[in-house]
Amino acid sequence: MRKMLLLIVASIAVLPLGATAASWFTAMEPGYFTESGTLFTDSQSGVGSNDLPMGTVIELSNPATGRSTVTTVIDTLPELPEGRDLAVTGATADLLGMLDTGLADLKISVIREGTIRKSKPENTGWYFFDLGVYEDTDSLALFYGRLRDNGLRPYIEIEEDGVHLYVRHVMAYQLESADNRIALSGLEPPEPQSEPNPYL
Repeated sequence: MRKMLLLIVASIAVLPLGATAASWFTAMEPGYFTESGTLFTDSQSGVGSNDLPMGTVIELSNPATGRSTVTTVIDTLPELPEGRDLAVTGATADLLGMLDTGLADLKISVIREGTIRKSKPENTGWYFFDLGVYEDTDSLALFYGRLRDNGLRPYIEIEEDGVHLYVRHVMAYQLESADNRIALSGLEPPEPQSEPNPYL
């Protein structure tokens, strides 16, 4: 597959898009399927994007390391932090020399645009709660533990300015109970936001 992509680079005009803030991502739970229908593995090359259709072949360059690679959009990522447009798999991050830093300003060029666009419904029946970013890891650990003790599913995401805390995978009929349990954990319950069905 990689040889095929390199041949495409040589034979198709590259359309520059400019630079974009990117991070790398991994599956929080085993058995995660990408939006393109493939089972996610950290060793695969790939990109998650909310703007480019799946199947789009792109060249990514990291000016900070001088490395570049050709890869394909395999997933959509509705929960990307604000200001971040792209997420790459661990294998792609390693090729670009950004595995340790976690973040990079990448130059992106479209080689061939994909044709698969999947629209996500406004309301999937599943919700998450954004509980904010914590710089104090002691407070984060305290609230994380309380949320788990109260029967919720807390998740964390490392960011530049701290650690983002969420409660995820809440079904519609559980919203009122989740509100109460978040409050019981000592936090102000935020407005729930729709998220993809984790089992699809």
